[in-house]
Amino acid sequence: MSEARDIFDLSGRVVLIVGGAGGIGRRMAAAIARAGAQVLIADQDSGRCQELARAIADEIGGRLAGLAMDVTQEAGVVQAFAGLGQEYGRLDGLVYNVMAKPSGYYRPFDQYPWETWRRVLETNLGGAFLCCREAGKLMLPAGQGSVVLTASVYGVVAPDQRIYEGSTSAGNIYGGGDPLSCPAAYSASKGGLIALARHLAALWGPAGVRVNCLTPGGVYDGQEEAFHQAYQARTPLGRMAAFTDFDGAAVFLLSEAAAYMTGVNLVVDGGWTAW
Repeated sequence: MSEARDIFDLSGRVVLIVGGAGGIGRRMAAAIARAGAQVLIADQDSGRCQELARAIADEIGGRLAGLAMDVTQEAGVVQAFAGLGQEYGRLDGLVYNVMAKPSGYYRPFDQYPWETWRRVLETNLGGAFLCCREAGKLMLPAGQGSVVLTASVYGVVAPDQRIYEGSTSAGNIYGGGDPLSCPAAYSASKGGLIALARHLAALWGPAGVRVNCLTPGGVYDGQEEAFHQAYQARTPLGRMAAFTDFDGAAVFLLSEAAAYMTGVNLVVDGGWTAW
């Protein structure tokens, strides 16, 4: 049993979670810290990241810190990674877990604002490019590292539009004045992440740096009951995901347990894409 635990041990490693203050990100931060890593939680609000880092550290006794990062600002991303390198001297893992929902996000496709489309792609995919580029400057000289890009089932398959039937603007818990839906901008950006991971896996593999995607299924977050029931009925396991359902996959991809895995899209979706 000790050997089985050892291959998932992240002790001595430094892992940066970009988008670490979100619902999935904060749970991953706690799980990765429990596995022994020094965890850096990055998001736009540095105070929120620092507060979250302290709360997790108080709960589990791990080593965490928070820092500000706006992934749409190249100079800020470059500075953040440079500072990380100076302070810690290494970067063993990068988890990119960012999702933008700008104004107009849920508008119908034929009315979708160009600025909204651009902002979603710039944040979800462009930010991943910047973070991977800067992470590579730390990982490649060290000859090791693991990058995990959080994608989506809608980067793999098209949304089943039937599950959104009956959704209302008033019932959309994420706001915006339109009913809940899956915008094409989201699908395009998440599909792009899967392609980026494969490209970098082939490019960086000879240097010992692994790059994979983690694709979550839909998470229950208090959505309208009609949508919730439709999603569950469409899922082989009969439920939506909990925020913690992806913790084990994240630790796995960062650890030696996945030492021979790169360029892979690890799908954790309750069977959604099995149909």
